[in-house]
Amino acid sequence: MMPSMPDPQDRVDIPGLSPRPAADAARPAPGPGPAEPRRWLGIWFRCCHVYGRIYRNADASRYTGRCPRCHAEVSAKVGVGGTAQRFFEAR
Repeated sequence: MMPSMPDPQDRVDIPGLSPRPAADAARPAPGPGPAEPRRWLGIWFRCCHVYGRIYRNADASRYTGRCPRCHAEVSAKVGVGGTAQRFFEAR
């Protein structure tokens, strides 16, 4: 089977538009893999009876956050010999 040749009638020139780049040029360069998901703790805020998350800070020393409704602050220290528990209650 012979490869088909493009038909010159398939081409449409529109004034003011630049030609389309080649398919290889349109692909983004490979970069680093997907970012690591942010670490978080689940918190039941008793003050407003609502669930929320607090996230680990940049230096990985604490989890900090606020109640989503009243904005009361809460934090939890990261330490050696801590717990594997992921959900807590803030009073």
